[in-house]
Amino acid sequence: MLKNYWLVAIRKLWKQKAHTTINILGLTIGVASCLIIFLITHFELGYDRFHPNGDRIYRIVTHEGQKDQLGNNGAVPGPLPPALRKELSGFQAVSAFLNANSKVIIPGRGTGRQTKELDAPPEGTPSPIIITDPQYFQIFQYQWLAGNPATSLNDPFRVVLSAAEVQKYFGDIAPRDAIGREVIYPDLDSLRTYVSGVIQDWDQHTDFGFRDFISYSTALSTDLRQDFHLKAWGGMGDYSQGFVLLPNGTTPAQVERQFPAFVKKYFILPPGVSASLSLQPLTDIHFNADYSDDYSRKAHLPTLYGLMGIAVFILLLAVINFVNLSTAQSLQRTKEVGIRKVLGGRRKDIAFQFLGETFLLTLLAVVLSLVITPPVITLLRQWMPPGLHLQLSSSTLLFLAGIIIITSLLAGWYPAKVISALLPVLSLKGQATRSMLPNRFLHRGLIVFQFTISLVFIIGTVIVARQLGYVLNTDLGFDKDAIITFRATGPVKEREVLAQQLRDVAGVAVVSRHEQTPQAGFHASASFTYHGPQDRQVDKVVTIDADTNYLRLFAIQLTAGRNFFANDSVNEYVINETLAGQLGFRRPQDALGQPVEPSMSNSPGGAKGTIVGVVRDFHSGSLHEVIPPLYLDYYKRVPEISIRLAPEARQPATVATVLAEVQRLWQTTYPHDKFSYTFFDETIANLYQQEQRISGLMRLAMMIAIAISCMGLLGLATFAAEQRQKEISIRKVLGASVAGLFRMLTLDFLWPVALAFVIAAPIAWYFMHGWLQDFVYRTTVPWWLFGICGLAAVAIAMLTVGLQAVRAAVRNPVESLRSE
Repeated sequence: MLKNYWLVAIRKLWKQKAHTTINILGLTIGVASCLIIFLITHFELGYDRFHPNGDRIYRIVTHEGQKDQLGNNGAVPGPLPPALRKELSGFQAVSAFLNANSKVIIPGRGTGRQTKELDAPPEGTPSPIIITDPQYFQIFQYQWLAGNPATSLNDPFRVVLSAAEVQKYFGDIAPRDAIGREVIYPDLDSLRTYVSGVIQDWDQHTDFGFRDFISYSTALSTDLRQDFHLKAWGGMGDYSQGFVLLPNGTTPAQVERQFPAFVKKYFILPPGVSASLSLQPLTDIHFNADYSDDYSRKAHLPTLYGLMGIAVFILLLAVINFVNLSTAQSLQRTKEVGIRKVLGGRRKDIAFQFLGETFLLTLLAVVLSLVITPPVITLLRQWMPPGLHLQLSSSTLLFLAGIIIITSLLAGWYPAKVISALLPVLSLKGQATRSMLPNRFLHRGLIVFQFTISLVFIIGTVIVARQLGYVLNTDLGFDKDAIITFRATGPVKEREVLAQQLRDVAGVAVVSRHEQTPQAGFHASASFTYHGPQDRQVDKVVTIDADTNYLRLFAIQLTAGRNFFANDSVNEYVINETLAGQLGFRRPQDALGQPVEPSMSNSPGGAKGTIVGVVRDFHSGSLHEVIPPLYLDYYKRVPEISIRLAPEARQPATVATVLAEVQRLWQTTYPHDKFSYTFFDETIANLYQQEQRISGLMRLAMMIAIAISCMGLLGLATFAAEQRQKEISIRKVLGASVAGLFRMLTLDFLWPVALAFVIAAPIAWYFMHGWLQDFVYRTTVPWWLFGICGLAAVAIAMLTVGLQAVRAAVRNPVESLRSE
């Protein structure tokens, strides 16, 4: 009997090719969307879940600022982890590490091999190099292939490498043969280190993908101590991290009780400013953007939850299509059901057959989704987490099995229930359709639900795109066009010579050397004290080190005073209007000449200096944040170089010529280094990668939702036209016009779309209004935007239904009435 069921199912599906295609296509798109979203969420939620002691590993984070406005920071002052280890109890291990970036040189002299040089990771890519202590390997467990975790990082100028790094540096050698080999890090004061250990790389998803572990004692023994501010309690950078491992049975709250006294002892705070320390769980690091760092890729947890919701809705849309079309098609199968019941067929057997047909379609859709998922992931790589791919693991197979069962039941239960409940007498008389007519209201209700979801996606997509256009095109307070930035390392003299040569290149208007561009993913921060009648300190002040051309290159406007001079012996500071106001100056002019002192200094004589200029506020971070207090000062040991192209040199051909000359000068100065650059406006756009990803996913979800909804609408319109063909023919014979018939066939499908707009508009406004609140500076959402989206949905539905309506209205009535 089962064989007969399968044969009947296949025959029916093959006979109704159009409806079968729509059902399979809708289910395939729905299942593939769910599968891809499952892979994304499973990938992201699995980050750093494999550590043996993961539930006892915490990062030390700081909170500092006014009592009602504490700022969060994932970094700690350089001296904090060693002091914490020495003075506080309740920790099984305390470790510090410093994220560093450098190219690598593997010397060949005396080894019979050529010297190998490897470029540093490009800007924005996490560096695999950290400077850390032996306690790091007590907290994070590795398999050691050579060396001793307890002693390998005890001495200065030692480095532990991962197996992958050993192979990249020295070729295919045994781990023990790498011990004692030299590795040079030119960008870290030409640091020479020697391999003291080799570890096995992790093969799980992690934000801690470090491969070069330089001993912490190396930094303490060299000038890196000053570069990383290892003795300064006054400032911190995202590169400085502290981690702890708690003993079994110890809770974070128990050890955090010691922090207030520790902070009071070491943190120097002005009146009204407070600071505190807390512990952040390891598994929170990947998702919590409140605590920034230089190594972790932040996943947006609300976006993941939103993706899960999108997956459910898209699958529901496909299921609704199936229910609508299946119940509509059941009108053509009433006689089949009646005959089977007369011949002794039981209701549960008939229901089982129809459920079997649904299962067959769902199974085929799952197989097709497995086929299309890998190319779709490749096509949408820019929106996918790096390293994501389809892997048929046990969790993936379990998910697919659940999809098959749930979809088969959701899509097949109602049609099977309706069809199997038909009375054989009414079925054979052709009167069963009357008992099923009330279900058309269910069909219309499901259409309303489909287009409500589609309209929410349409409105959301438009608002996200509008906000992205706003943040990328609003006045940021500086010039961002035609500016090219690249990083130059090595001796300061070489950088100065290169900058001077670039000034003579035709097409280059201005050249500046600096630490960071005005708007970057990271700026160092420090406290800033005004020594007036009463000292006033402002914390978390953004600091930018630059040369004297910085303001001119980025067109940052002075509102009072002048630019600083190129002078290493006298500290001159240019501050922004926000910092001037927070220091207590009513007018920018009042700040000029006032004595100030930042907590971080680039001068061997200390940081005390004077304010010489005030600039108009500009956005040094993304538009998610308020403009922070900021100061600029002169420093010649900065690694970044920016050039602004002259107006006449901004055509593509001219830009290519200028870049070729810049690259030639670069290769003359750095013959062994690869020349890589970025355009400043692209760097700014990268600050909104999360929003761009949301925008792309919303567009994709919108297109999928519209496609599935329109496929269902098309199927129902086609079926309705077929069912009413005789009625249409009679109306034409009696004189009905094509326009009148078109109106009759389309209006029945357009009112559900209109009702869907009424429902979707407030829902979309509610969620998008909440999303916009994450931006301090945001666009407006005018009422007419919703109207345009509603008209677009009506136009799409009209186009979908109208084609079938026109075909039915212009058909020759003789073809339908010849059998009457």
